[in-house]
Amino acid sequence: MNQEADSIDTAGDLTIEDGYTERQRRVLRLWLRLVRTSRRIEADVSAQMHRSFGARFVRFDVLSQLYRAPQRGLSVGDLGASLLAPSGNISSLLDRMEADGLVRRIADPDDRRRYLIGLTDRGLDQFGEMALANAQWVTSAFSAIDDETLDRLHDELGSIAAICEQ
Repeated sequence: MNQEADSIDTAGDLTIEDGYTERQRRVLRLWLRLVRTSRRIEADVSAQMHRSFGARFVRFDVLSQLYRAPQRGLSVGDLGASLLAPSGNISSLLDRMEADGLVRRIADPDDRRRYLIGLTDRGLDQFGEMALANAQWVTSAFSAIDDETLDRLHDELGSIAAICEQ
């Protein structure tokens, strides 16, 4: 970039955006829309989850990750790293979920110093109910998009994800 594009005119004649290329403007607009839309859908689903199940989205997320885990469960660190939603204090959340009978702590057979988190039967039942409702809510959020466009968006976002993972 040239020096003029890097500087800020305090008189208001030049804005930071004036230094952007048209491609940068388009990409930034799309990125902001993706972030805002994702946050909006997450907030809507979380509110519906709370109304229907008295639970925050992160509780559903924990159940979902444990459902997809290998038979023996996940370590607290692995569970925290796999969550979609911000977990805050994962230990306190797991304490509450254990008290509610949704998860259990299992001694790690490979390392006596740590434990794994696994689903209880009650947790599995609650996850099943929540997952069905979640699928309906998220499908509703995407109802204006036809299947071909959904597939194309999925592929395009996968391409972006692959670049970000490099």
